[in-house]
Amino acid sequence: MTRYHISLVFIASSHRVDVEVNADEFESSDDIMLELPMGSRVIRSSGSSYLEAYQELRDKLLGFGYGMECCGSLINAVQSGMMAQSPKVYLVSMGKQARLDDIAGIWDKCDISDFPDTAAQNAFTEQWFASLKK
Repeated sequence: MTRYHISLVFIASSHRVDVEVNADEFESSDDIMLELPMGSRVIRSSGSSYLEAYQELRDKLLGFGYGMECCGSLINAVQSGMMAQSPKVYLVSMGKQARLDDIAGIWDKCDISDFPDTAAQNAFTEQWFASLKK
């Protein structure tokens, strides 16, 4: 079990709280399993890729009004198939191929004020792929 220390932002008030995410990275399952204790509840997610599990956790937190101040929450966070089993993402730019220096940790703290959901992030990813063909 790997533990990641992150900050959550209560979006309505910008109040921050530090929490710990527990990640079972293929230790007891074929999936990535994440859990975040929050008060009296534990928020859980899982996925066959790290980004998929992260996105599920992120969307659940957004439903409670919280955003994660992590690189994985940025609209331009994209995960390639080769890195799907790792907590790494590319932070891409329209019209530009992803490069090694675009890699960031999915849990790395970042400056973020807009917290997109998975649908918005996936739409950006589709637009980014299309921008590479121009």
